[in-house]
Amino acid sequence: MHRQHFALLKASGRPTQFSGPLARVLSSRLQSSKLLKFFINVASLGGHREVELLGMDTETSSDGVFSCKASGPLGLLASARKAVNSVQRAVRNRGKPIIIRDNRLIYTSYQPPVPSNASMKLLGSRLSLELTGHPQPTVCTLQITTRCQANCIHCSAARHKRPGNELSTDEWKRVVREAEALGVVSVVFTGGEPLLRPDVFDLIRWVDKNEAVALMFCNGLLLTKENAQKLADAGLWCIHASIDSPDPAAHDEMRRVPGCFDRAIEGLARCKDAGILTGISTYATPERLHNGQVVEMIELAKRLGVDEITIFDVVPTGRLLTQDRKYLLTDEDKAELCRLEEKYNEGHSLPHVITQAHVNGPTGVGCYAGWCQFYVTAFGDVTPCDFTPISFGNVRETSVETIWNRMTRHPAYCSHMNHCRMQDPKFRERYVDRIPLTGPFPYPANELDNLKDNRHDEEMIEAEYSSLGIKG
Repeated sequence: MHRQHFALLKASGRPTQFSGPLARVLSSRLQSSKLLKFFINVASLGGHREVELLGMDTETSSDGVFSCKASGPLGLLASARKAVNSVQRAVRNRGKPIIIRDNRLIYTSYQPPVPSNASMKLLGSRLSLELTGHPQPTVCTLQITTRCQANCIHCSAARHKRPGNELSTDEWKRVVREAEALGVVSVVFTGGEPLLRPDVFDLIRWVDKNEAVALMFCNGLLLTKENAQKLADAGLWCIHASIDSPDPAAHDEMRRVPGCFDRAIEGLARCKDAGILTGISTYATPERLHNGQVVEMIELAKRLGVDEITIFDVVPTGRLLTQDRKYLLTDEDKAELCRLEEKYNEGHSLPHVITQAHVNGPTGVGCYAGWCQFYVTAFGDVTPCDFTPISFGNVRETSVETIWNRMTRHPAYCSHMNHCRMQDPKFRERYVDRIPLTGPFPYPANELDNLKDNRHDEEMIEAEYSSLGIKG
């Protein structure tokens, strides 16, 4: 049995300053509390400059059963005990962890292990939802560069490329710290190809591992033995390599890089040997689902011994912004993907299978964009997610917190949606279809209402944005 204690809320000084995972949510509500002042005064009589108001004592058994209870003065309150008990219930409801490492339970590579300092921040997001109607952001995806050796037919980031200087090392470090302070527990580095940026190891190291885990999505071309070890030394939690097809030739053709498939597979093995969690990122189209390629991808991941495979829906974005809506998955297709996820995860054997159809659908969390996630382009524009070409501000001009608050007050993002917005015809008609193909991308949200009805001409779309390159 492994036992560990976590401080959730601490107070010190006059006027009272709060710290800990719950400080951001609760501090304004506790400033005028007479009970709180009593606790602090009692602590000061004992010579304590800082008092732990609420803590959590955790126990993790060798077979992965998690238990916890509230501690500290506020732990005597029924509401505090209820909040802490809800954590135990939520963790146990997730079932058996996919991996137990260093007495910590790993349920997915996209979240920190339980228990950990970073995982305690998820309680803050839960309380924010209960108290304000909107959670704190828990995931930020950072496109640290648009540069890439590949020229993918289906690139989702292609429209973000433009002349000008990408964010500097110091600018990205400021973004990471501001994101952590907002509640982010997963910092995802992407591109382009993030390993083309020389400071990528410094940026990964900069992520405070008590605040968040660091992940990366890459094409696998630069996962040499040296780079795999440098990623591990920098503290990378998980790396996902994009694999478009179980057929090496088809993958290489879509990436337009000969040998890309083999180099990605070899690179994942090196990362696994270095102690990094590994995953495959791929996507489903109706044809891929029906011709068996989705199952083949899962079986490939199993043979390779990766820890997780993520199967995204094909989403009309990037180079496929206007063309690919006719390739969208139907409700029946998504139900089949959910069935496959359930089937392969039933025995808790690796790889853990994640489908966007489930996670971002009615049976899962719903749309993450602007709800618990945001995306920052290489030039500092902040959008709800990497698929959404709408900007709510730039980090070179405004703080991440100000932009997040602006986003969450917008009519499109102030409430929860139980499915992906970018696959929703009404959302696209209202916001996305009005954006001219000439851009800019992402398009400023505050200028959308100034656009006339600009629905794209279908013949022009067919001519300029063919999707025939999606194999299967």
